[in-house]
Amino acid sequence: MTEFLLLLLAHVLVDFYWQPTSWVTDKKKKSFRSKYLYWHILLVIVVSYVILHQWDNPMPALLLGLAHGIIDVVKISFDKKGSLAWFITDQIAHILTIAIAALLLTNTIEPGFKQFLTWLDTPKTLATMAGALTSLSPVSFLVGILTRPWREELSKLAPEADDNLANAGRWIGMSERLLIFVFVLANQFSAIGFLIAAKSLLRYNDKAPAPETSPAYISKKSEYVLVGTLMSYTCAIAIALMVRMFY
Repeated sequence: MTEFLLLLLAHVLVDFYWQPTSWVTDKKKKSFRSKYLYWHILLVIVVSYVILHQWDNPMPALLLGLAHGIIDVVKISFDKKGSLAWFITDQIAHILTIAIAALLLTNTIEPGFKQFLTWLDTPKTLATMAGALTSLSPVSFLVGILTRPWREELSKLAPEADDNLANAGRWIGMSERLLIFVFVLANQFSAIGFLIAAKSLLRYNDKAPAPETSPAYISKKSEYVLVGTLMSYTCAIAIALMVRMFY
């Protein structure tokens, strides 16, 4: 575990703190022809080697640097728009190579894999994963269906209203439910109250509506947001309480 954490620290430092924006821009333009790609790989090797401080064994750092460069080239070749999916895929690939290197360093790759499978194949782990995933998209669809009549009523009151960012409400709801799910599992119910208070304060400080917006629309929009929020929170708390039965 120590080796994994050391290599993960090296990765975070090199990829996010010690890689200038000019290097990233040049790599996107020139891919494997960019000299900064090789400077980046060299930095990965040096930092990994130093942070591991296994002076008689440079091979893990060298292999990590090579793997890091290959992963970066693949990402640059296929990710033309800087998408979230490719960013997550890229980071997962880096973390997997770090985990493999750490297991090889400690000669525990087979026991480590068996331990991971044992941890994964438990009711507690499976319930937690299923509960977290259920509290995200499935609950979003449920709340969307339940609040559809009020959403349609709002669209009739102000058909030209464009006061929401695309999909912002869905992402806010999923983030809130995930936080609540974690808070309930951690037995931190007071933090849920803080989350509700913080959201209420943000809603209170919203910019004043446009002059042409009717008071009825403003009032009903507030009620719609409140109902949707309470439904979302109730679902997250209920799911987390069910998951706690497996703990």
